[in-house]
Amino acid sequence: MQRDQVIIETPEHVQFSYELAGLGSRFLALVLDTLIQGAGLLVVLILLSAANQLLNWTFPDLGEVAGLPITMLIVVFSVELLRLAYFIVFELIWNGQTPGKRIGGMRVIRAGGGAIGFAASALRNILRFVDSFPILYLAGGTFAFFTRANQRIGDLAAGTIVVKERLWEYPGEAAAAELGEEPGDLAEAGDPAVRRARGYVSSLSAEQIRTVRRFIERRSELSADMRSQLATRIAASLREQFPGLTLTEGEDPERLLEIVYQAHLQRERNL
Repeated sequence: MQRDQVIIETPEHVQFSYELAGLGSRFLALVLDTLIQGAGLLVVLILLSAANQLLNWTFPDLGEVAGLPITMLIVVFSVELLRLAYFIVFELIWNGQTPGKRIGGMRVIRAGGGAIGFAASALRNILRFVDSFPILYLAGGTFAFFTRANQRIGDLAAGTIVVKERLWEYPGEAAAAELGEEPGDLAEAGDPAVRRARGYVSSLSAEQIRTVRRFIERRSELSADMRSQLATRIAASLREQFPGLTLTEGEDPERLLEIVYQAHLQRERNL
């Protein structure tokens, strides 16, 4: 296995390969997140300044004696709480992504391949304080450099890894329609959804095709829960990268994988 890749195998022996996010790209994502947090902190400081003025007006003696220490304590606590909440909230609502990671094309997942949950997100982000010691995430960066999966201290404790999103070239609606109606296409005999998907599967990587094929071929061996989870996960990644591949509301995500796989087979057979 290459240093920048990790292979995750489910209990049913279905393998998924992920490309690990590098230290440089993770640091740039952190810089972007820090800038966004800075803008939010500016608003908080303005509100705290107004609260401090109210404290001094309401309790003038207290303000003279303890106003500054109390204000400083509130500021420090608010800053740390906001930083922690920022990472946790975004990682939960955006399925492992913060704004910085989304721009950088990265995502936090469980080391076993599952989506990150509240406990894992909270632990990895609480330990940012340790990772950032003494400056510029030196401790965390050192751990990430020497660990196999580029994991900082928080990642090791929470059992998480940061991977790159699979970003394939999206041909667009017009190009996909044109590719789907290539000469020789037996359109009248096939599923219109499969025919339409042919334009998109031309841009899939060989690894992604293998993932879809392995699922289709081995789905009957999976437990109901694992089958549903894997189908949902793979289908979600396809819909994110190829917006034109959609299902009707309430349709099983497994249906999308069947469409993609059949479209791939048709292209290979030049039907």
